[in-house]
Amino acid sequence: MPDSSRLEAFIGAAATGRLLWARWIDGELEVRGGPTPDVPVSDQIGHLFVLALRERYGDAASAVAEREWRLSTKPRRLLPARTVRRAVACAEAALSLLQAQSHLLQFEFSAQLLGWRFRRVAESLGLDPVSLGSERRRALDQALEAEFRVAPADADAVATRLRELLVTAAH
Repeated sequence: MPDSSRLEAFIGAAATGRLLWARWIDGELEVRGGPTPDVPVSDQIGHLFVLALRERYGDAASAVAEREWRLSTKPRRLLPARTVRRAVACAEAALSLLQAQSHLLQFEFSAQLLGWRFRRVAESLGLDPVSLGSERRRALDQALEAEFRVAPADADAVATRLRELLVTAAH
């Protein structure tokens, strides 16, 4: 099944029955909901669901849902629909929190706003943050923007990147 529709397949199957299972149909492993069929089912339903969560929400947010709902990639034949619904909600909430933390870090590292982390890095290099021109500060913020697109942003990595940008411009 295509990456973009993996999680939707689980959500859809969770709406059709209390248990989810997977089986091979025409060479494809399909996720189904409802009564367990009389034919053999795959033991990969848990693995497929964890992969779908990771693809949609990323490793960090998925890890929260995996831990909270005791999910793993270990073989299992059945997956409760309520676990799917609750794990998806948990991953969504975790991703939202991680994105909020990334936004907060972006403010803290903002050169234009003279964020406290920006000031700390600049001062550690012997630079007066206020003396940098507004165009230079705007350029620094733009150069760091990509660091905050992926949640969670890593404060140490952002500080290292900012240091590199400030040192390069100082010479």
